[in-house]
Amino acid sequence: MAEHRHCDEFIDDALAPECLRHWLSYHRRAAVLKRPDLHGAPPYAVEAALKWIMPELRSYLWTDPEPVLFATFESKRVRCVMASRFGDIGITKNLDADRGYDRRVSVSALTEFSTEPY
Repeated sequence: MAEHRHCDEFIDDALAPECLRHWLSYHRRAAVLKRPDLHGAPPYAVEAALKWIMPELRSYLWTDPEPVLFATFESKRVRCVMASRFGDIGITKNLDADRGYDRRVSVSALTEFSTEPY
């Protein structure tokens, strides 16, 4: 069995797949910094959102679309839907779901990461 590493350890790991690193970077942010609804919004809307965020955190505001991630777990494709503060990943067999997981697993238990289901 693969050694357990906290999911945060993969974010800056140059050997980890870029799609995993990108997905984790979004999912491990504080909720107040996740604003994909501002993607393509006019500058005044972004400025209005920024006034509620401490100045030292503003550079971490995520306004790109929410990333998606698929992987293989026990020879089956799954969708990753959650990254826990405990270091594991929530996965679901429902490849169309963007919320709700069937199981929580270590990142090390997953392989074949991709932004596409197959």
